[in-house]
Amino acid sequence: MRREPPAGSGYLSVEKDERQRHDPLWAGAIFVAESMMIVPVADMPPSKGSMIGIRLLAGRLLLGGALLLSLGAAARAADEIHGDATVISGNEIQVGKRIVRLFGIVAPGLQDTCDINEAKMKCGIVAWAELIKLADGQEVSCDAEELPAGVAPPKSDMPFVFGTCYIGETDLNEAMVRSGWARAVLPQTDRYEVDESDAKDSRRGLWSNQVKSGGRARRR
Repeated sequence: MRREPPAGSGYLSVEKDERQRHDPLWAGAIFVAESMMIVPVADMPPSKGSMIGIRLLAGRLLLGGALLLSLGAAARAADEIHGDATVISGNEIQVGKRIVRLFGIVAPGLQDTCDINEAKMKCGIVAWAELIKLADGQEVSCDAEELPAGVAPPKSDMPFVFGTCYIGETDLNEAMVRSGWARAVLPQTDRYEVDESDAKDSRRGLWSNQVKSGGRARRR
């Protein structure tokens, strides 16, 4: 049975609060911290009691460390989405039962068009086809993302999560912006600003010199 540390002692004192109920990593940290408060059993010889205390401390620290590692891995896994991709639009995929909207980019909607040489081009379909070429049926890994403070979430009829998605080392979000069929959304992140500039300079996709003002990606 662990004793409460005496008043005024140098032992670590940890206040338990509601956070332990909702944050597994915090609860694990409390467990490790409390392990530091083990003291030798008083009715045993000092040397024997000290050895027991040290062994108990070492065992609990190892157990607490393993707990923190496992909880950390579980928390990371909860923020990752793995599986085969089904492309829904130029910046949305479905992985399993979850819809992932590619974070930091926006592509034309499926119904959007561009004016090219006085003819209409369905830019949304072309962007969709580009992402199909990159990802449809491929195994993807997506890191769930959160919008920065103050950035309003877009309206949607279906629940979705924002994500940065990869096939191996390829960043799909970046690949779509570099292709020219998606634009960087700077209020969300500036990580794809350079890729958009490259697509503009190379006149790819939406930045083609044939595309007039009608070829505009829908802002979300």
